[in-house]
Amino acid sequence: MTTDDSSLDASAPTWRAWTGLLVLALPLFMMATDFTAIFLAMPSIAAELVPSTPQLLWIVHIGELIAAGFVITMGWLTGRIGPRALLLGAMALYAVASALAAFAPDAQTLLAARVLIGLATAAASPAGIALLRSLFRSSAHVGIGFAVVMGAFSVGGALGPPLAGLLLEHLWWGAVFLVNVPVAAVALVAGLGLFPRTGERTTDRIDMASVVISMTAVMLGVYGLQNIADRGLSAPDALAVLGGIALGWWFLRRQRRIDNPLLDLTLFSLRVLRVLAIVFVTSQVAFMAVDFVLVQYLQVVAGIPTATLGLLLAVPATGAIIATALTPALSRRFAPSTVMTAGTGVAVLGTAFVLVCLMVATGTPLLAVGMTVVSVGVSPPMVVGAQLMVTSVTQRQTGPAAAIQDIAASLGAAVGIVLLGSLAMSVFQGTLRAAAPDAVEGRAVDAAGESPGGAVALAESLGGSVGQELLLATQEALTRGTIVAYLGALVIGLATMMILRGLRGVDLPAEDGTTAERRS
Repeated sequence: MTTDDSSLDASAPTWRAWTGLLVLALPLFMMATDFTAIFLAMPSIAAELVPSTPQLLWIVHIGELIAAGFVITMGWLTGRIGPRALLLGAMALYAVASALAAFAPDAQTLLAARVLIGLATAAASPAGIALLRSLFRSSAHVGIGFAVVMGAFSVGGALGPPLAGLLLEHLWWGAVFLVNVPVAAVALVAGLGLFPRTGERTTDRIDMASVVISMTAVMLGVYGLQNIADRGLSAPDALAVLGGIALGWWFLRRQRRIDNPLLDLTLFSLRVLRVLAIVFVTSQVAFMAVDFVLVQYLQVVAGIPTATLGLLLAVPATGAIIATALTPALSRRFAPSTVMTAGTGVAVLGTAFVLVCLMVATGTPLLAVGMTVVSVGVSPPMVVGAQLMVTSVTQRQTGPAAAIQDIAASLGAAVGIVLLGSLAMSVFQGTLRAAAPDAVEGRAVDAAGESPGGAVALAESLGGSVGQELLLATQEALTRGTIVAYLGALVIGLATMMILRGLRGVDLPAEDGTTAERRS
């Protein structure tokens, strides 16, 4: 059962709505920088806090695991307490947790702070998306809001490494966390006056068993997939993935049987939501996960230093920001299926261009062009898809719909890294064994095949002509592995274009909230 707090104002957005949108983008930008900054800060953290190896890994990954595990619960809470209350609570928690992380005296305290940061991140995403529908009424203004929010993620991801590098160069490692505290405080204080209270709310009680099952299922699955991508297939990691799948099946079965489900499965009766959930998975697999393989290629084969690599990767990030800004104009002119299919087609062309560059060894500048084309192509489908998914349901269901989007994207990224990453590493290892100099022992070659970085380190330690031969073999093996990964990405990208045919005839809501006539 639901209750209405108040009716939405159908008038044009006021300055309060536009200012509220900017304030809404602040925490999302901040959280995007956090996920990239932690990697740069880890050497300094390890030197001062001296965490054990398991603690070190958990400090890096626990935030995203918690965020993924609790996003379904937070989507439900969006409909229970309202997106305004949930987002403001997330900002308060984020500020406290960031301050705790900045001044953590030991690894255990930092790990606890990262858990709290993950909880705040899990709440902010569905609450922020749901709040857009309270800030704006018309489809055109909601589209601009989505572009700003998605752009905040892109800008945060692009600026995270250089911002963290600047802070680490002049301050201590805790500064990468402390810088978030005033931003969260500003968002919290401003949000109290700018974020509206409107929206439907459920009066159902939360099913704690579903919370535990969903959290454990997602965390086990993502944890297992990440470990398989990092270390290769092992029995414990395979069991973690299988356990996540089994718990996921149990969770879905429970949602069908109880009166107060944590995730309303009737959402999947909507064709648009089913299609978009699949598209978010396949798009991440095809166009995002393969970047991890290419980054290794740029470091090992192209020999690009880490600092220069950060600047190089800022080029496609800038392209993504520009494409995101142009998306509202495209969505007003063309149907969602047209924008998403055309954008995916551009990303496929960019992937094919990178593939050709890898095959003929054209050099880094043309690779950067291809990566930028991919980023430009992917951005409009992501923005329009997110807007279409949450505006296809009632306002009370916006949080759960946003949670489904987050889960699909996280699952796609994890599966993509495992699928394409494992494919690339398999080719890398096989090629390295065949091409390695006879003077290098087989066991040493097998150990070097665990990672391109390990192979380069072995080549440098050997030195001389043998080391040079091993280095050339490593570069050749990684090139072939990267080519195979991009072939896989190309196939999945083309499949995504076919899946998008399921959105034909679907449009964004019209200005009055009704379904608009289809545009060409």
